[in-house]
Amino acid sequence: MNIQILKELKPYSLFELQDLFNISEDEVRSILKSLSLMNIVKKLSKDTSKIELEELLDIDALNQLNAQMESNIYVFKYVGILMIGEICLILYPKYSDKYLHDKSNNFKMLKQIVSVIRKYQSKEQKIGLGEQFGLENFNLLSIALELINSYYEHGLYRNDEQIIEQNGYGETLWEKTINESTAYFSDGVPVYLDIYTVNQENNEQDFFRRLHAFVITEACNRLRDILEILDIGCINISSEKAESFGNKEYIIYRLNQELSTQFITHKQNVLKLMRRYIEEDVSENISETISFVGTNSFNLIWEDVCSVVMDDCINKSIKELGLSYAKNSKQSTLLSDVIAKPKWKHSASGKIHKSKKTLVPDIITINGNQISIYDAKYYKIKLDYNEVKKQPGIGDITKQYMYELAFIDFAKENNLSINENAFLMPTDEKEEIRLGTVSMEIFHNLGDINLHDIEVILKPCEEMYKSYLNK
Repeated sequence: MNIQILKELKPYSLFELQDLFNISEDEVRSILKSLSLMNIVKKLSKDTSKIELEELLDIDALNQLNAQMESNIYVFKYVGILMIGEICLILYPKYSDKYLHDKSNNFKMLKQIVSVIRKYQSKEQKIGLGEQFGLENFNLLSIALELINSYYEHGLYRNDEQIIEQNGYGETLWEKTINESTAYFSDGVPVYLDIYTVNQENNEQDFFRRLHAFVITEACNRLRDILEILDIGCINISSEKAESFGNKEYIIYRLNQELSTQFITHKQNVLKLMRRYIEEDVSENISETISFVGTNSFNLIWEDVCSVVMDDCINKSIKELGLSYAKNSKQSTLLSDVIAKPKWKHSASGKIHKSKKTLVPDIITINGNQISIYDAKYYKIKLDYNEVKKQPGIGDITKQYMYELAFIDFAKENNLSINENAFLMPTDEKEEIRLGTVSMEIFHNLGDINLHDIEVILKPCEEMYKSYLNK
């Protein structure tokens, strides 16, 4: 398998990708077209605006692209693993400056990132068959990982057999014993010398158990190189061939029948995964054999990581937190309800309508008598003596100030002090970096109200991910 290491939002020319993929130009174009439809790849040209390039590309100077922009440039808006035929692309997050060293480190960073992605997707129910891209794409890699995880948690699919025997060691079948055995009476009490018993025994030759073993074994063999990178041992528990189970239509018919009578959730999931695997149509077109485990929305994963690790309280009730809120004393009032909803007033009637939504911070934490306000930002900011680049926009800065203003009265009512207001951004460094602050003068001319400058804090991803996976 041709394994290549790439980086999210790093620009690659068509010729660079052709060299990496080691296939013809037409095949590369076909792959890139398929990935573009899945919103994984974006094509840039000399007509792309400078503003879009500055926001999108992982480069320090646009003039690095001047010569290349005469031809097409491609960026991958994706983090994780892409498998396209015999080509495996490993895509690291845009914040990482050390991604090229991960191979010599036994892919430690990649394994952790994939685990984080899979945990998030399982919480959001977006893992398994690849519906996140809106396409009926057969996703071998994701299906195989789901089957392996299920196997280690629940073992092979099983349908137990009931074995009824005379004088066995299982549960006594009294109705059958009374109806079919001779009763002997002792002091008026019936005694049965022969009783019927029932035992539940695992049916090793069950069709679906054998099929489960075959599918796991074959999928592992097809993905041996990738599983080795992820430190996942190949499962080899079947020597049967596909022909042993009949043709595709017969197998799918049997799986559908079993699904109609199976009500245990993890067994239903296994049956659906096996059905999707069997339904695969092997295509000779390499661009139609794309499978993946990863995301094109890593910003949402970073938000969830920060929320979980920082112990976000925004969706907890004020009562649960042991606090009070004079403006809304309902027991169900959440911390997010502290920020009032907009009110719309009809001039002629005076009727007021309250909006259903309002501003909601990413993260609010309460520790002791301190409250902190955070916004998780998936930015690769550059802030130093010379310049600031790739920073949050004016809208993000304004909202952070608004969050603090909204919580001032609530904090006073509960004798809390606002500790900090900050943007949380990722770094692959080992320690937290307090990079700097951002402020707006308009928010510091509010009389007696003293608002914090908004801090820029770079959180060490390895430690953040480790905490996230342990919670």
